Amino acid sequence: MSKIKKLVSGVGWGTFSTISITGFQIVFMAVMARLLDPVDFGLVAIANVSLRFFSYFAQMGIAPAIIQKPKLEEGDIAAALTVSLGISSLFLGLAQVTAPLFEIFFQMTGLCSVIRVLSLNFIIGGFSAVSVGLMQRNTAFRALSMVEVISYISGYGIVGLGAAFHEFGVWALVAAFMTQTTLTALLSYAVIRHPLSFRHSAEQRRHFFSYGGRYSVIGFIEFLTSNLDALVLGKILGAAPAGYYNRALLLANLPVQQPANILTKALFPIMSSIGDQHDKQIISLQLSTLLVGSYAFAVGAGICIAAPDIVTVLLGRKWLDTIPILEMLAWSVGPLYVSHVAGVTLDSMNKLSIKLRIQLSMLILLIALLLLVAPSGRALDIAVAVVATEWVRVFIMAVRLPQLLRISVKEVALITLCIAIVAISSGLMILMISELIGQNFNSMARLCAEILAGATGLLLGFLIASYVAVRLPAIRFLIVRAPIFSKLLPKLA
Repeated sequence: MSKIKKLVSGVGWGTFSTISITGFQIVFMAVMARLLDPVDFGLVAIANVSLRFFSYFAQMGIAPAIIQKPKLEEGDIAAALTVSLGISSLFLGLAQVTAPLFEIFFQMTGLCSVIRVLSLNFIIGGFSAVSVGLMQRNTAFRALSMVEVISYISGYGIVGLGAAFHEFGVWALVAAFMTQTTLTALLSYAVIRHPLSFRHSAEQRRHFFSYGGRYSVIGFIEFLTSNLDALVLGKILGAAPAGYYNRALLLANLPVQQPANILTKALFPIMSSIGDQHDKQIISLQLSTLLVGSYAFAVGAGICIAAPDIVTVLLGRKWLDTIPILEMLAWSVGPLYVSHVAGVTLDSMNKLSIKLRIQLSMLILLIALLLLVAPSGRALDIAVAVVATEWVRVFIMAVRLPQLLRISVKEVALITLCIAIVAISSGLMILMISELIGQNFNSMARLCAEILAGATGLLLGFLIASYVAVRLPAIRFLIVRAPIFSKLLPKLA
């Protein structure tokens, strides 16, 4: 199968996975928000953030290291499994020992027990990393999508909701997550039964320590940048405000996270396999930036406008304090996912040192901004710091990557213009409908109208932007390789 067909297949099966998981995630979130208290969500959010201090090193970037390695030889899988299980066991022990310290630091009763149970996922994830990496490397997108859907629906739909109905409180969330990760590990291994052997050479082990180690360091810095806001909020304001912030963050990212992951999962193995073929890397970057960027900025604009209806319908009226936080975080959605695409490109090119410097700079900037706004004790001010950091990051990526790949300023400007057209078109349609219907409709009807308007604006924006996008090398590449696009796109004069 050609690389373009593999990408289309990956996007297709990823779309199936995304629609299934996102649709159920919305239902799950709406039901759980009414069965549980903000404190329960805040407790799990802080536990997850605490565990991520270890999880990036516990996972050791094994799956990306498997995908990125040009050729897998006998013993490589054994080396990956040895490193993965060995490191994850070490960090499981560290999490068990340090759990009481996190409870003392955040002054949240019950945090220690939640951390200790959730840390068992280190071993589960350490085992599944090899199978998941092999599936992505082999572009087994259909199997990967099925594993994700079955695991998520079983974990959250059966175990999570069942436990919540029986008033298990915070443990309903814990049980749901544990079930999902366990099923992912078991089903992934059932798809790809790799040898359960530990025989390998020191050189093979060094590859996974080297690439995986650098990948983990970058992931850890990204984690700090992405979660420092939640840590500060949890420490200063406690579990309930952390719960409000956590739900706002989820609502802001939910419509984009899974679609962006589709392209990432399909694109990273294919981009890694094309080595130093410069033109194809440019094409991959331009396509992914166009698609993800246009969609993410459009969704961000829509969320900002429709935030009151989103919160009222999906969470209920006891979560109204989430609205201003969501309105602000919506401004971070577009730049966040464009930066994510740029990061995947750097991963595939093995330019981890460049990515490390950028992420470290952003961490320093975020710390400075949080120190500036933390004394106010307002969740909204913390959200402002996050938004500012994401916009600085995307600006740096937009300057550095074109330099690295020798992409012209004109092409960068064309991509930016396309994204702006789509985002403005979608945002204006939602704003127009919102103003027209006013407050005469209930929240559910108004939200449905806003979603329909946003989708209409999105399609209209893509239609207008296609007259600009057709001038990009990536779009010309699509037209040549997949003639169907020549019928959908305007002809270049």
